[in-house]
Amino acid sequence: MENEHPERPQADAVSLHINPYKLLPEQHGWRGLTIPGNHMRKWYTALHNDTVLVTVLLLIPGESGIRHSHESGELSVHFTGDLKPMITWNPPGVVHGGALARGGTAQEAAADLMDQTGSLESDNPDIAKLVAHITGLWQEMSQLQRQLQEQLQPEPTPRVLIDILFPPFKTTIDDPAYPENKTVVGQWYD
Repeated sequence: MENEHPERPQADAVSLHINPYKLLPEQHGWRGLTIPGNHMRKWYTALHNDTVLVTVLLLIPGESGIRHSHESGELSVHFTGDLKPMITWNPPGVVHGGALARGGTAQEAAADLMDQTGSLESDNPDIAKLVAHITGLWQEMSQLQRQLQEQLQPEPTPRVLIDILFPPFKTTIDDPAYPENKTVVGQWYD
């Protein structure tokens, strides 16, 4: 008897139930051990065949990932804290993960202004007052920025990521922590 619903799998299809903690030793390990700083994360290969590579990652509070991209893109399911899932899609070649590059801070702007005061010096005391006032404002803004970042920072909690890659399973690591860009095919060991 033929399958009456061609979109449904045949009865002889195999369902998988994978407990990452019970995987063979070669199916899990640590990433980031060779990189200076806090980049360590535990990985598990939940499934790897010719059509899909599923990696489960545990990111411990205080640790950060590594910036990278995937040739075929990456479907990622994240769990943070009290099982609050987030699903993201990173299109092919889009760099993601790792620490975000930050723009200049108010403190850096104030330092730049102080460097430029030589060119702004004048016999006019009003200009000197204005430069000192602007510098003081930049310093206050910098302090407010730090306070705001501290207030908005979430409580540290482990993060679980389930990353799903598709052929050719090619990852390009593009992070300042690495001495040079690196391309990996298959599971990413570092």
